Amino acid sequence: MNSNPILNHFKRGNAILCLGFLSALFVLPAGTPSPVRAGEPAEPWGYEGGTGPRHWGEMEQDHDKHIMCREGVHQSPVDIREVLGVEKLDLKSRYRETPVQIINNRHTILLRVEPGSYIQWDDERFELIQFHFHHPSEHLLKGNAYPMEIHFVHRAADHEYVVLAVFARVGREHPRIEKLWDKIPQEIDREKTYSDERLSAGDLIPDSRVYYHYTGSLTTPPCTENVTWLVLEEPIEISQEQLEHFQKHIRQNARPVQKLHHRIIIELK
Repeated sequence: MNSNPILNHFKRGNAILCLGFLSALFVLPAGTPSPVRAGEPAEPWGYEGGTGPRHWGEMEQDHDKHIMCREGVHQSPVDIREVLGVEKLDLKSRYRETPVQIINNRHTILLRVEPGSYIQWDDERFELIQFHFHHPSEHLLKGNAYPMEIHFVHRAADHEYVVLAVFARVGREHPRIEKLWDKIPQEIDREKTYSDERLSAGDLIPDSRVYYHYTGSLTTPPCTENVTWLVLEEPIEISQEQLEHFQKHIRQNARPVQKLHHRIIIELK
């Protein structure tokens, strides 16, 4: 276990930094949309107008299911402007190639992965469950947004979550992204598996080992808190054409940044 007092101050769901609401974690965290299965409609919330982020906390009448979207004080995303300090990164990862399982659920383009890919964080193993895309980026870096952000959602045996967030800027075409975009189903809410196309999530994660670490929430309803975020500083590159291809399916799906409310951000490297 990491004995650093600064890191331990807010790791593992410390009450100073998060409220620890875990009961609604059926919806995968960290900006991840609800896991829609084939034939199931996406939830009615959205990103514009009367179903947009300002109204998420008012939309669900089932015992205030989305109440944290309205009343949570440790919400995500955030603007990463200042860090409390710099600490040593203690993160190990092992990502294996798996068949592509992809869905357009109206909220995002989401890919599920088979078991066996994981990270080792804070002496605990977190399995990669899925990853998905946001345009523009949800997190800001010193007030600036990137054209895209990818969220890699990991879950431990005790149902705690760690999410790696990777920015994407416009530049060279990304070969793995190109193959993924070719597989996006034309039908909404229909998941398709491509056994002939294998992908490792590590192909979409840059070599940079500079991360920003804080405790936050889901960036989609029910906005559950106590989610560990690791936001990479270095972006990957995608082409303008690849960005526009995503926009043909998902116009924009970024929640506005939320207040820090005295939370701290640590730089890890």
